Amino acid sequence: MQDFWTFVTDFGDSAVTLPLGVLTLIFLLASGWRRAAFAFLLAIGCAGVGIGLLKLLLVSCGKPLVGAALTDPSGHVAMSASTYGSLALAVGRSLPVRLRPWLGAGAALLVAGIALSRVLLHAHSPAEVVAGLVVGLLSILLFRAALGPGEAPPLRLAWFALGAIAIAAAMHGTRWPIEQWIKSVAHFIRGRWPGCG
Repeated sequence: MQDFWTFVTDFGDSAVTLPLGVLTLIFLLASGWRRAAFAFLLAIGCAGVGIGLLKLLLVSCGKPLVGAALTDPSGHVAMSASTYGSLALAVGRSLPVRLRPWLGAGAALLVAGIALSRVLLHAHSPAEVVAGLVVGLLSILLFRAALGPGEAPPLRLAWFALGAIAIAAAMHGTRWPIEQWIKSVAHFIRGRWPGCG
């Protein structure tokens, strides 16, 4: 079962979510849907900055600030929720109303699988997964608010789907060291910040 959960968790790695986010941004701009492109960039940017700052805050002094179970919020979960959730909302606007719940359920199932995988693989505690999920859900709400009402312009979803499949095939299983970069910054801060020692 560990191989299965590793397979699932890799869909949440920044090696997949960041290229998919760039593809989504290009796709929305090429479709002439600038408002959605801005909303997507805002949501993803806020999720990334938010989870990064939360990680730095909770580990920079080398001791838990709110308890041992919450020292490293899940970036996999935050970025997965933000990327897949915002993408589902955007693409859903171009689908018939009857299909939108299915797309939303698929995105939610993927994010839930990634969240569960982080706990089962002992990468994060349940509290850290919940913290990442909260950041991701807040970014989805931000995306929805920035997107506003209205339907999507005509979207060439077949081309986007081919690009997304190509990214997943090429990048799935690759792991980018963003977590290690954040930890390096935290170690740099530790001992240099008043009160940390």
